[in-house]
Amino acid sequence: MNEITLIGELTAAPSYHCTTAGHDLARFELRTDTPAGHGGPPQTHHCVVWGPGALDLHAHLHRHDRLLVRGELRYRSGPRRAGSYRIPVVHVRAYSYLGQGETHVITPARQQLLLDVLDQAD
Repeated sequence: MNEITLIGELTAAPSYHCTTAGHDLARFELRTDTPAGHGGPPQTHHCVVWGPGALDLHAHLHRHDRLLVRGELRYRSGPRRAGSYRIPVVHVRAYSYLGQGETHVITPARQQLLLDVLDQAD
């Protein structure tokens, strides 16, 4: 099973694209913090969402907004001068707004509640 769930903050507003075939696409980066006491710097994850979700996220999200995403981890690859590259990309299937800025603390109980809500939506 290929499923990933992330809770984080947008590093910038989502960028919207319409493909030549007329499909809506939004790309954004989600910064996640390491759990307290585990050390390590925040990590940034590339995310993509297709269809109506792309329009919704593009219209309503801004830099520093918090978001819970659930999706599938895929890899984008391509050529490079010294070989090739592979970048992990989260293909978002479900999401939930968590508010603005870093003022919201996501406790383990709150995280479980949010995951339960997303499970019911699937």
